[in-house]
Amino acid sequence: MNTVGSTQFFSFEQSQIAYRVFGNGPTALLAFHGFGQNGAVFEPLAATRFTVYAIDLYYHGSTFVGNDLLTKSDWQRFIDAFLQAHRIDRFSLIGFSLGGRFALTLVEAFAGQLDQLLLIAPDGITRSFWYELATSTAAGRALFRYVLRHLPLLSYFGHRLVRLGLLNRTVMRFAEISLATPEQRTLVYQTWTQFRHIRPDLEIVSTQLIANPVRVRFFTGEFDRIVPGNYILPLTKRLRHYEVTVLKTGHNRLIELVAEKV
Repeated sequence: MNTVGSTQFFSFEQSQIAYRVFGNGPTALLAFHGFGQNGAVFEPLAATRFTVYAIDLYYHGSTFVGNDLLTKSDWQRFIDAFLQAHRIDRFSLIGFSLGGRFALTLVEAFAGQLDQLLLIAPDGITRSFWYELATSTAAGRALFRYVLRHLPLLSYFGHRLVRLGLLNRTVMRFAEISLATPEQRTLVYQTWTQFRHIRPDLEIVSTQLIANPVRVRFFTGEFDRIVPGNYILPLTKRLRHYEVTVLKTGHNRLIELVAEKV
């Protein structure tokens, strides 16, 4: 199996999905990265007991997207085709930040084939007020597009919210870095709006995890202000068995430190 992690491609309908393979362990692990990253961030997992299939999410890395709006069923059908093409029956999932949302939606469809679910500061469990405001309606999406085109307005209101104690300063700094260039602003708009249907149903997810012998492991950062540790609570309170590891780091080093634990 490929240990270098060179980019490979898998065609699905109108899209070309890029992925890398790391390691040659006996267990298949499908890995989904965070916003603005690509599958290469999972290279630290190459030395683990997994064979890692690190997929570039839509609009990220070298993946080419053929359709505008990604639905949950589209995503599940793609993974089903990917598993069949690679002759993978049983496997595990790992998702970091945005990738956690993609991993969770797969639990709904593939829990019976899962050995482990590893979630690193996962998005998709606690819903953000700002995300709902910007994506749930056509008017909200139009306003979001307008604000991204008039960045000083966003900066003004963002810093006002920080001063009022309604927005964490670290989150504001993360937003400024993520929106620094026109290309980054386009990526933010695409991922926020086009991924709005990739929303795990926590009732279905928890029911499937209880009904199937899946080892569920959460990893959070003690100093993470982007996806704080308490964001996992809406799911963990529904589960009977799970593990939580709190690492002494912020958001960005989590994958590297998790690789030492798995």
